[in-house]
Amino acid sequence: MWKFGSAGRTRQYFRAHRALRTVLGTALVVTLTAATGCDKLRGRNDAVTSIPSGAELDIRKRPAVLFEVFGERDDPRMVPLASIEDGKIRAIRLTPAAWQTFDRIYFRPGTSYVLYQDGHPAGTVTVKQGMWSRPESPIYTLPNCQNMIPMAAVSMDSHVKAGITVEFLATSIEIRAQTVAHVLAPTAAATLARDVGARVAGDVSIPRARLDSLDFHALAINTGANADPTLVVSYTDPNAEEAAAHGDETSYLFAIADRVGMADYSAGFSHSVNGIATKAQYRRYVDHLDVDGNGVDEIMLEGWQYDGDTYPMIMRYKEGRWVEVFRGPSSWCLDGADGR
Repeated sequence: MWKFGSAGRTRQYFRAHRALRTVLGTALVVTLTAATGCDKLRGRNDAVTSIPSGAELDIRKRPAVLFEVFGERDDPRMVPLASIEDGKIRAIRLTPAAWQTFDRIYFRPGTSYVLYQDGHPAGTVTVKQGMWSRPESPIYTLPNCQNMIPMAAVSMDSHVKAGITVEFLATSIEIRAQTVAHVLAPTAAATLARDVGARVAGDVSIPRARLDSLDFHALAINTGANADPTLVVSYTDPNAEEAAAHGDETSYLFAIADRVGMADYSAGFSHSVNGIATKAQYRRYVDHLDVDGNGVDEIMLEGWQYDGDTYPMIMRYKEGRWVEVFRGPSSWCLDGADGR
C-alpha cells in the first residue's frame, strides 16, 4: 500500500481517526462514542431490548469473529466488530449474559489471534486480560451503563511493526492475503486520484476552487476487485471544526474508485458534504481484508458526524460498485440496545 496527500491531517480528521479508541482512559482524546452514546440512554440501564428471534449469534458453534486492535503500542485493546459465518458478515447480537460467555471464550487470557494490516498478516496478538477476567476490575466502564460490549487488554508480538499508536484488524481464523496486482507509480496514481475527486466534486456541485482549498489524502490498496489497485480519496476541510462552531458551511469528499477494463478510474462509492458543518457526516478509511473469503477484500470504514457518534462500516465490491454490507453500533453501551 502507498499513500500520499497534503502535509498533516486536519484536527477534525485526526480526532475522528481516534474517536473509537479513547475509552481507554489514556492520553488520547475524549471519546465521542462512549460518552454521547450512553448519555442518551441515561435512566434506561435496566432496559435491554430483546433480540429478534433467530438474530442472536450462536456462540456455541464458535463462529469466526473479526476484531479491531487499537490504542497505544505498549498497551493496546481489542474489541469485536462482527462475526463471519458461511461467507456472511453478521452483527454480533447477544444478551448481556451471552456477552459474558463470549468474553470467556474469545478473550480468555493466553488466546492468540492473527493481526492483519493492508490485507496481509502483520503478526499476532495475545489476550492478557478479558473484559471480566477479573470481575472486580473490568477492562473499562461507562457512565450510566450497566451492560457493555466486552473489550480485552492484549499484547502484540515483538515483530509487529507499529508506531506509538496502533490500528489493526484481527480474526479468529486465518485469512488468505491478496496477491500483488498491477502497481501504479505514485505520481500517476496521485493524478488519477485527483481526477476522481474532481469528477465527484462536479457531480455534487463543489466548486473547483473550493476543492483545491481542502486537504487532499489518498492511497492505493490491492483489494483484488480488479487487476489495478483500488484508490481511496478524501478531501477534508482544515477548518471544519471552526465552521461548525460558528454555524458556517463546509465541504468534504470521500470516494473509492477502481479501473474496470480499459476505462478510466471511476468512483464505485462516494460520500460528500457541501453545506452546514454541524450537519456534516464523514467517512474514514480503516483497512481492507478478504473477510468473507470470496477473493476480493472488503474495505473497512469508520463513519461519524460532527460532535456525534462513530460507527464501523464494511464495504463489499459488487458489479463495479462498493456497497455497504455491514454497519456496527454507534455505542459500546448495550443498555436499551438489541445486543449489538
